[in-house]
Amino acid sequence: MRAARRRPARAGLVVALVAVLLAACTGGGATPDGTTDGTPTADPGPQPEDVVASEVVVTSEAEVRVDVHPVVRAGDLAVLTLDLVPPDPLPGTGRVHVHGWDVDGLTYHLTSEAPSNVRLVDLVRDVVLHGGTDAAGSPVVAPEGWATLRDPAGTRLQIPFAAPHPDADEVALFLPGAPLVAAVPVIDGEVPVSVRPVSAAASTGTPGAATGSASPTSAPEVLDLDAVVAAPVFPLESTSIELAGAVTTVESQERVDVSLGSDVLFEFDQDVLTPAADEALRLVAQRLTERAPGDVTVVGHTDDHGDEAYNADLSQRRARTVADALGALVDPGSYPMAVEGRGESEPVVPNTSDEDRARNRRVTVTLTSTMVTRTELTTGGELPPFGPEGQVGTAGTPLPVEALIDWELEATARRVHGHVVVDLVARNVDDRSSSGAKIGSLDGGDRGRGEGTTAPSASSSGTILHGATRVLPLDYRTGVSERHPGGEWFALADLTVGGAMDLGQARTFSFVYPELDVDTVTFQAGTGRGSWHDFRILDIPVARGDDATG
Repeated sequence: MRAARRRPARAGLVVALVAVLLAACTGGGATPDGTTDGTPTADPGPQPEDVVASEVVVTSEAEVRVDVHPVVRAGDLAVLTLDLVPPDPLPGTGRVHVHGWDVDGLTYHLTSEAPSNVRLVDLVRDVVLHGGTDAAGSPVVAPEGWATLRDPAGTRLQIPFAAPHPDADEVALFLPGAPLVAAVPVIDGEVPVSVRPVSAAASTGTPGAATGSASPTSAPEVLDLDAVVAAPVFPLESTSIELAGAVTTVESQERVDVSLGSDVLFEFDQDVLTPAADEALRLVAQRLTERAPGDVTVVGHTDDHGDEAYNADLSQRRARTVADALGALVDPGSYPMAVEGRGESEPVVPNTSDEDRARNRRVTVTLTSTMVTRTELTTGGELPPFGPEGQVGTAGTPLPVEALIDWELEATARRVHGHVVVDLVARNVDDRSSSGAKIGSLDGGDRGRGEGTTAPSASSSGTILHGATRVLPLDYRTGVSERHPGGEWFALADLTVGGAMDLGQARTFSFVYPELDVDTVTFQAGTGRGSWHDFRILDIPVARGDDATG
């Protein structure tokens, strides 16, 4: 069985947009007597002050409603406006502080200050947008005191981002603690003021004006777009591990890297292909021919056993063998291959165990070119074993997990522009507050990026399984340094796993994966070995939905 990773149907989006515009036309041309003359009037579409989505997030043990407004273009930037409305009455402290909108753990290239966990995502073009920062590297926001809510009428938060692609009419929104908001309109218009209008507060039935509302004696803060010196945009990459770990593919819109385990390709100390190598090589050939023609680099690697010079020669011979085999499966004129042998000089992981040494014995195949046809993941085989100490459940039934406090977990899955999105709800079922507690199996984990890389401690370890194939969340590299030459990587998932929740309260973690044409998936965090809070949830239906919006 194979699961197709589909390219976005952009033509379908255009047709859908035309249909919406035609359907929105109504007889509305006004005449002097107040009647209509039958002239069609187009729906103006979303306006800057419209609320296009509302979510409830738990923070400081209080439930805060977050109203989402359209993203408004402002030159080479765009502004996201959120209204944060706390419970009425306020808790006994008289305020609610917004937690969990920062990045949990050390970061080296981007700020970890709140609201850096709020991100925009273009899943048509596979890019993620981070909020703008000033010359000191701090987030540019308005108003500055947004994170402390002192009025039941709420407050407003505005965040600048780089302007989305000129053809983008919507983006997805990562809102910490809430499910991924699949479609936030991107519009032209006037950027709203940085306070909630009195009418907005009144429309919710909340008495009184919004915090910071304009008055004769005070003017609202203005979002200082001129202070923005950086508004990063990063391309997304996907990592999949197929054929029981034999083939690992990392790909973006512009590049594909495939790593083949040498233990599948070759016998010990040999450079002649084994019979088992055929399926893996055919899979690599498919990955190459799904992309536009270009130069292919084939590189051999070994572990640190044996003489360094001998390992370099062995890796060169193995790379040549793989290149020759691939040359028989693809057009060598369209995909010319260069061969290198790097021996033990570039381990994926330190050579500290037999398992790690096996990972370092590999041949990598790299092609830089754009994808032109659909790709497929092999999804045959059985689920890999899960350790005896982990918890296993089935979709539709809450899964109890014990950590520092007791949790119940439920997972659902859906599509947004073809991408599979898993929404994991973690509910506190303990009499104690979850303050300072977290589900450790969601905290960090192997990003599959190897030695010389780093990632913040966050919910990046949740993977999906389909058959023997494992798929990691989409991720992106924020920068490289001498200390981390392989880069710092953020997952397209919630970047914090903490936060205080009382009994019965819940937080949602969304994980975004590549485009997969599957009916069900299994979600897993941890390995089930050595940790009682590792878990696996089986048979999660993937809602078909509308591939354009989720």
